[in-house]
Amino acid sequence: MKATDGVYFRREDYARFWVRVLVDVIDLMVFGTVCAALAVPVMMILPPSRSTVNLILLTCVAVALSYFVVLKSSKFRTLGYRLGRVKIVGLDGRPPGYPALMLRSMFGVLGPLNWLLDLAWLSNDTNRQALRDKFASTYVVKINAQAAGKGRMVVRHYHILSYNFMFREVEAGRSATE
Repeated sequence: MKATDGVYFRREDYARFWVRVLVDVIDLMVFGTVCAALAVPVMMILPPSRSTVNLILLTCVAVALSYFVVLKSSKFRTLGYRLGRVKIVGLDGRPPGYPALMLRSMFGVLGPLNWLLDLAWLSNDTNRQALRDKFASTYVVKINAQAAGKGRMVVRHYHILSYNFMFREVEAGRSATE
């Protein structure tokens, strides 16, 4: 496949809205539980100070990177992805790299309002991509999904909340060699 080609899936192979919500809720609960389980002993052992808070924050950042980036890109996937029976793939159909997953994870840092806008976007998207998927050039598909075909990589313009964006997308059914 050429660098100007990508893959697309059948509409029913993309993760649905409620599956995505369930996956996100499960993963946030696991992340919060692990952070709390690591923070409580630190707070009991060390005196309350700025250094203690920094240590807890650093620990939570390490957990977030390990869980939402490293584990999500592995064949094991996160607990939410396993229970939702979905996986994340790049526009080329292969597992995305760490930079794409880090970019996707930044949407969680931006807050709940952004998360709701992100998930609401996928309701009307042809490939059921949330905004974080558009930015990171990824799809969330069912675990056994196979690419329906190859297509030419194109750049599409979007106007979202008075901002202009350009996202790479796969044009279904048209190869770069055509």
